[in-house]
Amino acid sequence: MSSVQHFAGPRLYVFSGAGLSAESGIPTFRTGDGIWSQESIDEVCNFLTWRRNREAVFRFYNQRISEKRDARPNDAHRILAAWQSMWGTERVRLITQNIDDLLEQAGAQHVIHLHGDMHSMLCTLCDLRFPKSGEEYRLDTACPQCGAAETVKPGVVFFHEAAPEYVNLHRMQHEMTGDDVFIAIGTAFQVVSPESMLPQERWRQYERNFLIDPEPRRAEFFGCVEPESATVGLRNLEIRVHALMTML
Repeated sequence: MSSVQHFAGPRLYVFSGAGLSAESGIPTFRTGDGIWSQESIDEVCNFLTWRRNREAVFRFYNQRISEKRDARPNDAHRILAAWQSMWGTERVRLITQNIDDLLEQAGAQHVIHLHGDMHSMLCTLCDLRFPKSGEEYRLDTACPQCGAAETVKPGVVFFHEAAPEYVNLHRMQHEMTGDDVFIAIGTAFQVVSPESMLPQERWRQYERNFLIDPEPRRAEFFGCVEPESATVGLRNLEIRVHALMTML
């Protein structure tokens, strides 16, 4: 017997990158003059070296918090949250590479953050993830479980660090059917590729694979490409998505 659960109607999988939050004023990491063109990944986002660069790491992520402080959800966040509210968390799976909480602020009830978030800390000694206290990351924060401080880092997943939530991508590959809808928004596919998310039978211009990005990449996987911002692209697709999600 198959272990895949079946729900009433197709599922909607939405995979988002930095382009989803760009309209809210949060800088992207890779596109154009993104953050990684100005900062050293090895210094501030490398799990193998972060402890010797601890002050720079904390300073870098406190800058990201400062950039986000005045950011508010945009209409793309609100559309996705409304879809999840309408069809439920079992049918609408929101998977993001973003470390902000704008989807949650827009009303999303369940979001999978593949690369962690800016609201937690992780003790790399005992593997405890816990909420950060206050607005910024503090260098003297001690792990509430083991008491260590030097092993505590921001709750963002660094390069070369295990990312536990990636199990959701593998699950998605196995459970996605031909009737399900897949939308990728604002991602360069440099960290996560379509091959790692989609079942092999959808490794082509599948009619229910949608891509929204002003500078589309890997378009060969998508039956519909919207070379637009996240909000414009989602508005353009709303009627089609509703039709597909309400098919009996």
